Amino acid sequence: MSRPPHLALACAALVASACGDAQPCPSPLEVCSGKCVDLASDSLHCGACGQPCAGGRVCRASSCVESTAGACANRSGGAFVVLGKCGQSVKLWTTSSAFVSRAEVLLADPASPGASVPVLALLPSTDCDAQWTWHADAEIIRFDTAKPPEDCDACPRLVEDEKAYRVTTIGVWCPLEARVLAVDRRL
Repeated sequence: MSRPPHLALACAALVASACGDAQPCPSPLEVCSGKCVDLASDSLHCGACGQPCAGGRVCRASSCVESTAGACANRSGGAFVVLGKCGQSVKLWTTSSAFVSRAEVLLADPASPGASVPVLALLPSTDCDAQWTWHADAEIIRFDTAKPPEDCDACPRLVEDEKAYRVTTIGVWCPLEARVLAVDRRL
């Protein structure tokens, strides 16, 4: 028994539209333009899908606010710290003087006793290291002595490849055995 032509077309349209839909996103992410995004922190979808923040502004708590970071070349009151892990590097901006001081010690002597595991709160946008579409919060950053949870330790490329999970769900990056490659204080 064959179906009427209009019913077959309706079924085909329904199947085609279902294939184009994004898969359900884990909470608190929402589907925007076929991708899972965090409306609370995504500068392209701040508070609602398709609502971008203007230049120089970032999305915090679903609202566009002035960026305290400033342009990378003009930043002051902190330091750029470059970490190496898995043959890859990540350039971080931080305003944590304790993190910068410890990074300088580890740069001079990687075997220095004490805290050596970076613990970084992650944000879902590019900052001063254009190779990554995520960066560390400038203020929520420290060195720890404890071995991090297994899902917190990853190569930078894995953080990039699993950004939705690692940035939004886990929220921190703790690269065990990361090396401090450079420290550039900006007063």
